[in-house]
Amino acid sequence: MKSKFVSSIAHENLVRLYGCCVEGDNRILVYEYLENNSLAHTLLGGGHSTIQFSWETRSMICIGVARGLAFLHEEVRPRIVHRDIKASNVLLDSHLTPKISDFGLAKLLPPNTTHVTTRVAGTIGYLAPEYAIHGQLTRRADTYSFGVLLLEIVSGRCNTNTRLPYEDQFLLERTWALYERGELLSIVDTSLGDDFDAEEACRFIKIALVCTQDAPRLRPSMPAVVRMLRGESNVSTEITKPGLITDLMDLKVRRRRDAGEPDASSVTFTTLHGSPSSSSGNATANMSSTMVAELA
Repeated sequence: MKSKFVSSIAHENLVRLYGCCVEGDNRILVYEYLENNSLAHTLLGGGHSTIQFSWETRSMICIGVARGLAFLHEEVRPRIVHRDIKASNVLLDSHLTPKISDFGLAKLLPPNTTHVTTRVAGTIGYLAPEYAIHGQLTRRADTYSFGVLLLEIVSGRCNTNTRLPYEDQFLLERTWALYERGELLSIVDTSLGDDFDAEEACRFIKIALVCTQDAPRLRPSMPAVVRMLRGESNVSTEITKPGLITDLMDLKVRRRRDAGEPDASSVTFTTLHGSPSSSSGNATANMSSTMVAELA
């Protein structure tokens, strides 16, 4: 039923779903063909792409993804929460127009419902804290994920990179530290050199921080995000601390310690298929995969 509903939706910034195939435990979604793969492959893929992402292109992609989410959140009925907004789920056509894909985890919000409580599913690093901890899903969870994605597009790096010094491993934490020091432009992709709009880049980074604030009520709606990205409305001058992945990991450790578990220093995540994927020091290594966080 959900696939049939999603396939009936058309928007410039959504991948067109033609159908699905279900055979036993195998489920395949059939989408339109997008020539330029995903943002994860082309922009964040470590230099293997020949595409040059100018600032103008990045700005266009950010606004396009925001428009697609705003459409899902406000213009379709029932409203849709995507639940897995990330770089690998943003595909690019021949003109680098962004299209949100993979609605396998999407949830339909019933009429007159502000949130649903559901099993936690999504991608570590993009998960809103209230959803990761309590399973409380609202449209603001997508807003959080978009904020993380926005930082990735501006910086040209993944939200988690364990090969970097510890203070630089988590993009959102690094950005917050730079914000507090008044050095936001330090996060902009160095491959751009000086060829970018510094004022717009600073605005985009602040919007990302507004979107990732720890309290969901403080995050803007996606239509408001579109207006801010376009410069049609001002970004909030009061930005509170974002919900950070290290805070979630610390919470997991504390809960295990309180429960008297012997290895309270380890943090374990489970894939959607239910098999352990990482633990202890390797907990961040596979954060680009779709995961379920065991935080309950």
